[in-house]
Amino acid sequence: MRRAAPSSVAALPLAPVQTCASNGLLCRRILTGPGSRVCSGAGRGRATMRAPTVLLALLGFLPQVLSSGSFELRIQSFTNSLGRLSSGQCCDGSSNSDAPCLAPCRTKFRVCLKIYQANIDTTSPCTFGDITTPVLGGNSLDVPNLNVQGFSNPIVFPFDFTWPGTFSLIVEAWHDANETSRSDDTLIARMTKQSVADVGGPWIEEDQRWGGSGGAHLRLSYRVTCAAHYYGPGCEVLCRPRDDGFGHYTCSPTGEIVCRPGWTGDYCSKPKCLPGCDAEHGHCLKPDECLCHSGWVGEFCDQCERHPGCVHGTCSKPWDCNCEEGWGGLFCNQDLNYCTNHRPCKNGGTCHNTGQGSYTCVCPPEYTGPNCEKSLHSCAVKPCANGGACVSEGGELSCACPSGYEGALCEIRRQTCADQPCRNGGTCELRPSGYVCLCPPGFAGLDCGVEADPCAASPCRNGATCNRAGDGFRCSCKPGFRGNRCEIDIDDCAGVVCEHGGTCVDLVNGQRCQCAPGFLGSRCETRVDLCLAKPCANGGECHVLDNDYECRCRPGFAGKDCSIDIDECASAPCRNGGTCRDRVDGYHCNCPPGWGGKSCTVSLADFAAAKPAGGHLRRVGDETLEGETLSGSHVALIAALSAAVPAAALAAAIAVACIRRRRKRAQNAADAEARAQNTANAGNGGRVIRNTWGKCEGPVPECQNAHNAAAEECKRKTLNTESAARLIAALDPRLSRLSADSAYCANSDTSLVKRALEGGGVYVLDDHCLPPTFATQV
Repeated sequence: MRRAAPSSVAALPLAPVQTCASNGLLCRRILTGPGSRVCSGAGRGRATMRAPTVLLALLGFLPQVLSSGSFELRIQSFTNSLGRLSSGQCCDGSSNSDAPCLAPCRTKFRVCLKIYQANIDTTSPCTFGDITTPVLGGNSLDVPNLNVQGFSNPIVFPFDFTWPGTFSLIVEAWHDANETSRSDDTLIARMTKQSVADVGGPWIEEDQRWGGSGGAHLRLSYRVTCAAHYYGPGCEVLCRPRDDGFGHYTCSPTGEIVCRPGWTGDYCSKPKCLPGCDAEHGHCLKPDECLCHSGWVGEFCDQCERHPGCVHGTCSKPWDCNCEEGWGGLFCNQDLNYCTNHRPCKNGGTCHNTGQGSYTCVCPPEYTGPNCEKSLHSCAVKPCANGGACVSEGGELSCACPSGYEGALCEIRRQTCADQPCRNGGTCELRPSGYVCLCPPGFAGLDCGVEADPCAASPCRNGATCNRAGDGFRCSCKPGFRGNRCEIDIDDCAGVVCEHGGTCVDLVNGQRCQCAPGFLGSRCETRVDLCLAKPCANGGECHVLDNDYECRCRPGFAGKDCSIDIDECASAPCRNGGTCRDRVDGYHCNCPPGWGGKSCTVSLADFAAAKPAGGHLRRVGDETLEGETLSGSHVALIAALSAAVPAAALAAAIAVACIRRRRKRAQNAADAEARAQNTANAGNGGRVIRNTWGKCEGPVPECQNAHNAAAEECKRKTLNTESAARLIAALDPRLSRLSADSAYCANSDTSLVKRALEGGGVYVLDDHCLPPTFATQV
């Protein structure tokens, strides 16, 4: 479907328009308010309101410009044989009676066209138009044959909107009793109708009668047509044929654009080029034309254009000059096989191609010339230079040289100081072989004609810039160098002190300090603090050294970073067959029956033998001296001690509580530091305390048994100096990362196991194997 052509007339707001007639004047009523109207034209009477001629022309022109269609109503005939009004009275004013009326009616019509109303309201505005005709005649009217000034049949209602298809029509016949006022008009008959009218349809006939066979009779017809250049079921499509720079088309019966021959595009503004015209390299400004883009030629612009001046070449794209075989040069005009194709050397000369269409001939000894065409034994070759005369005597040639020249071929010019050969102020000196020119500074050459450049020998060093200065030169040194030729490197280390054994290195226009290991900064003033990386594990205290650090480990740990758990069982402290179990900073001996003590050195049998016969040891003070009694001073001393001892115990308890609280705060800080160090170590290669058992290499059941035994052993290992009671109460699940040596079997898990040590507060990080179905809660 081709789109409709754009309208050249801007759409204006729709204002309901009516036409009316008053006192015989045909006018148009613009419904800006009730009763508003503007009248124009001429009638039988004098116009009540006369407007300027220009305004009348505009009012007549605007409907033509703005209307897209029109509703046409044609009155065919009207008969009022009795000459009576709708009230039954005669038009001449006589009373209602059966007698015929004496005078005929002065009949005129009012036509009102409005939007469709289910119940037609005859008092509401006529939205599509309101036209009143002048008086057309008496009781019987044959309207098509009437010729009344100011009246045309059919009556036209132009519209500038999409025709809705439905409408309401009111046609009234009036008796005009007074030429100057409409107030005396009286209604003869009124016809109302709602109907449907399609655009472009035939005339629709209507026949209306009032009051039986003797009453009024009206015949009329109507239709809806589109204005010129408007199409569609509602006259909503505007298509105006054109043939100019904005388009070349006509319109179809439905308003679609139809391009004229040779044109295409949405609005037929693009010409169709000559059939076969290359779409990429050609274009056209009118149909059946093919204009080539730059670099392309031919009827269809499908041939590239060679480079201007190209002789023996072709092209694959514009301005190419691809030489044919045997040709070369920018324009393919140089014969690369000139010797073969032309054989230019004569008299037995040997031809050599020199490229670019050139050649040289190597002549035999007795011939010369570009093509070996001249014999050396003939004056025809003009061997004498500088105007010398060739003389041939007995087959030998000689040259008679003119004054001032010499040599076998007069090639040497004899010149003296009298000829002033020295230029630019040079001094001429005679020599036995002739003369020599002594040139002033800044000039050189045999005749001092060459201006010498003192900077040509690049006298300036170290990237300096050489500039002429009179008869000499001057060097502009780069920063960091000095001297006439910028050959001296300025020592930038002068006055610079590099601390802590650093060495100053001189650079170009600068210096830097090469610091000793362990120091950095522009002057090596900053010591490298390796303790910032928290290298000490297990609560070790880090101390900064020169390019190193030292860890002071807590009891039970050793190594550079305190990551080695000291095995206190290595010295076999358990005696008498006791089994040693390693702990952090200690050990525990499982003594065999009959032995006890820390190292299983106490014989329980000897201990039992030391008991008295009563089964328990005698208490000190059980025996009393007979007759011993307490004196009064003793009783007072005992009373004083009884009061002092509780007070001292209370003070001691308070002091112990304060000390414990202070130690607790210090312990918490140390625990936080240890946790941070262990976290960092676990993330940087795993500096952790490993368990003392190896990997599980056996089947899964054996691995599980080994794990259970290891977990029991793990309960006694400690790390981090945390409170055992608090950790056990919290029951926090702690999981560690998987490490390379922590798995006992293929499907294993790794968790952070922390167990309380009886009476202790230090815990260890243990890697061990767990089935994938559970984790360790601590």
